[in-house]
Amino acid sequence: MRRQSGMFRDTAIESLTLSIELFNRPSNVAREHAVIMMLAHSFEMLLKAAIFEQRGTVRDSGEELSHSLKRCVTIAVNDLKIVTEDDRTLLAAIKQDRDCATHDTISMSEEMLWLHMRGGITIFDRVLEQAFGQSLEELLPNRVIPVSVSPPDDLGALVESELKAVLMLLAPKTRKTAEARARLRPLLSLDGASTGRLDQPTEAEVNRAEKALKAGTAWEAVLPGLAALRIAPVAPGANVQELALRITREADGVPVRRAAPGESALVYRDSNPFDDFGLALNSFGGKLGLSQFEGLALIHHLNLKSDDRAYFIRRTSKGSVKFQGLSARALELAKKEIANPDFDLGTVRRAYSQRNKQPKSA
Repeated sequence: MRRQSGMFRDTAIESLTLSIELFNRPSNVAREHAVIMMLAHSFEMLLKAAIFEQRGTVRDSGEELSHSLKRCVTIAVNDLKIVTEDDRTLLAAIKQDRDCATHDTISMSEEMLWLHMRGGITIFDRVLEQAFGQSLEELLPNRVIPVSVSPPDDLGALVESELKAVLMLLAPKTRKTAEARARLRPLLSLDGASTGRLDQPTEAEVNRAEKALKAGTAWEAVLPGLAALRIAPVAPGANVQELALRITREADGVPVRRAAPGESALVYRDSNPFDDFGLALNSFGGKLGLSQFEGLALIHHLNLKSDDRAYFIRRTSKGSVKFQGLSARALELAKKEIANPDFDLGTVRRAYSQRNKQPKSA
């Protein structure tokens, strides 16, 4: 094992241990915020350990800072294949809750906090085994694993219980709107994570959820992503309190997908293009270790501008370009193309040069 990888891994285990200690502590002072913060940090360190072991770096070309947790999760899912799409859902929720706990406030019931904690440990153990051949049981005795008197086995029932508490806080004359919103944020984080979002819920999203719930809208319509999640049954021989979330594709589930431009939707969620598509086209080549021209040529070669998950453009009323940018997906597609043995950068450059020589009308 590389020395730096070992340091990342050891720090991850220390942070996870502290998160478990905070979960099991008798005092409630800052407990929810601290548990989530340390749990998120443990995953950032563990995934960096796995990435460094494979790549020898945790920085993208041209970047001065090491990978964020968001970037680590993307690499672990798409490149290293040590995190599944179902795992990504809970990790994204933990990341969003960490952001909320850092920049705002969150409030979780004991069952909801345990769901995040126990589900996180299940994923941590699996990633540790796949990346380093170690079991968490070798490092932590079972007695320190967070135990719940009544672990939830029905996510729908847990959500309904959470929202019932939220509605009680929103009741007239209670003056507990701030507390209700703090309790809504973890639910919105998990809901958004199930549909691929990695950033914390916005205030506008919290406002809409609050308004819809007060109007009596069914929670499945307010939180359609949560309606598609279920708690998976415990595997034979596993710890009785092991927990994993799965995205269900059952026929009676609420279908969730990104609405096309101009299409109406049941539930709207803000998407900030500056966050999702923050990579300038002229900087694309630099991120890949290429020149600016080669980056633009690769954009043309991969036809990224036709992929609405890789490219975003906003125009003024007169048709002029107001904003355009590329997403992390564009980088992933480009890296896979460059890694292809048949890829020829010279051919791509010549094709792009020829295209630029054609008249604008063509």
